[in-house]
Amino acid sequence: MTWSDSVVEQFSLVDLFTTDESDFYGPYNTLLFELFPANEHYQVSPQFKRITGSMDFTVLYIVSKRKVPVFFVEIKTYLALDKVSSRTEADDQMRKRFVEFASGSVPTPKLVGLSAMGTHFSIYELTTANNQLLPVRIIPDPRFLIDTAPKEQWSYDILDPAGEAKMREIVEEVKAMSVDLNP
Repeated sequence: MTWSDSVVEQFSLVDLFTTDESDFYGPYNTLLFELFPANEHYQVSPQFKRITGSMDFTVLYIVSKRKVPVFFVEIKTYLALDKVSSRTEADDQMRKRFVEFASGSVPTPKLVGLSAMGTHFSIYELTTANNQLLPVRIIPDPRFLIDTAPKEQWSYDILDPAGEAKMREIVEEVKAMSVDLNP
């Protein structure tokens, strides 16, 4: 199965080398509404989150079913993919988001989040039974420069067949876990 023409068109209209992450908000909004339709009781909500220690903020798309968060996406520019510091910051932000979600009740076996850099994405999963978060954090060594968020972690591209298949697989897993959520 391939993305709808409107999803492909919206992503194709974004300059891949934009420095403004908000250029990707519309395409991701359209994609998430297509994957998580309202007639299946899903709600896609952008949340504005301030970055700790900064005047900047980031937009987090939260997908909920009957007011229960089941999936989320945090978006950065494609250019961030080539910067170790940007990937490290994105990894840290994703982990903080999971801590925020886990401090409440997560009634599904897993909570899945995506860190998107342009059309590339990395998958994060929290297993609620044991609070295991994947991918495993790479611990920095004070003696060496270590890439704690390797570029390969964002190996899927939404616009490639393998990336689309992975995204659809994740969405089906999320939907299966949230099928019995009641208000």
